[in-house]
Amino acid sequence: MNKKHRLPAMESRDFRLWFVGQGVSVIGTWLQNTGQAWLVLRITNSPTKLGLLTAVQYIPTLLLALFIGPFVDTYPKRTILLWTQSLFAVAAAALAAVSFMGNEQYWVIMLISLFTGIVTAVDWPARQAFVSEQVLDKAAVTNAVALNNTLFNIARVIGPALGGVLITAVGIPWTFALNALSFIAVIVSLIMMEAGRTPVRAERSDMKTEVLGGIRYIRDNPAILSLLAIVGFLSLFVLNFNVTVPSFSKIALGMGSDAYGGLMAAMGAGALAAGLMVAFGGYKVEPKPAFVYAAGFILCIGTILVGVQRNLILSGLFLAVCGFGMSFLTTMCNTSVQMQSSDQMRGMVMSVYNLLFVGVTPFGSLYSGLVADLLDTGWAFTLSGILGVVFLLYMRIFVTPKSFKGIDSFVRPRAPEPNNNSCSGLIPEKSV
Repeated sequence: MNKKHRLPAMESRDFRLWFVGQGVSVIGTWLQNTGQAWLVLRITNSPTKLGLLTAVQYIPTLLLALFIGPFVDTYPKRTILLWTQSLFAVAAAALAAVSFMGNEQYWVIMLISLFTGIVTAVDWPARQAFVSEQVLDKAAVTNAVALNNTLFNIARVIGPALGGVLITAVGIPWTFALNALSFIAVIVSLIMMEAGRTPVRAERSDMKTEVLGGIRYIRDNPAILSLLAIVGFLSLFVLNFNVTVPSFSKIALGMGSDAYGGLMAAMGAGALAAGLMVAFGGYKVEPKPAFVYAAGFILCIGTILVGVQRNLILSGLFLAVCGFGMSFLTTMCNTSVQMQSSDQMRGMVMSVYNLLFVGVTPFGSLYSGLVADLLDTGWAFTLSGILGVVFLLYMRIFVTPKSFKGIDSFVRPRAPEPNNNSCSGLIPEKSV
């Protein structure tokens, strides 16, 4: 099968530019994530304080997500991303400067993380909604989202592994400095792109009307609502690996930064396998309810298996299972929500998705850190996996038989459009 059928998103020049630019930048981001987590544990030796740092970074998303949607829909996404990526580079450079000077105080790292969090609240929904504008063939959106996730998971393999080596060889500050430089690639790619120069919706009403209209739109689409519920619950209780993996590696396994980088890389390898499976499936791989649940159960069972043992090799193997389930789940849910949303409401819907996927991180990080401190770092995995399995069984038995009724693929059928009274000022969706 040729590239057009296997990788239809790559037919678009703008997506190719995005893919290359993001590829460099996301590796840098994972370098910084690895260095920052290890730095905080070195300073505090506390999973709770690491969880608090992560919480502070994502509190802005929790507070601002619903209000970002109308902003993303009514301003050019390319312009938004040029600003956010530039500000990320400034934050990474500041963290590098602080670290090189030896002023590695916990409150300073917290302050920089808060700034990064404010930028993330705007960047993430804009970035997710922008992918669908980059492809020429709208039927290739699933492949574009899958390739985007695959890119992220390639970086999840390379970044932590390289970060662990860099921390040992030249020190933590270089992980931050290289991340700052990596943003040059994505900024250049955005400058060269044609997509995202105009907003998808020129008209807008007041913020309150748009937010309430978006909430009603989601409420009236049970498939979107159920998908968001699954994403929100698993993000809150299971997807806290930025806290649980470094804590488990350092405290339960008694390993150094190189082993931590290796465990994160193993998780990334599993995620990469899932991403490649979806990406190279081309048009044949479409998001389905069965795939959503299969991915969720794989993720939760893998999480339980990590927590019940204390062997480095088995930990890497089970984290790879977690990575596979996480990548498969997020690709299916992300694509499903986007394809079930109208063009004019996609930014708003993805902001709510962002609220549930990223915005709950403050609570999830604190939950995981407290469980690790009060019980055991293994229990932070095991308890989370058990909660996830119970929730998925409840949703599968009692909720989604109705909300997913008649849906074989989330790409078809499209969710109904909101009526004229549901969201004042919105333009009806154009046929594609």
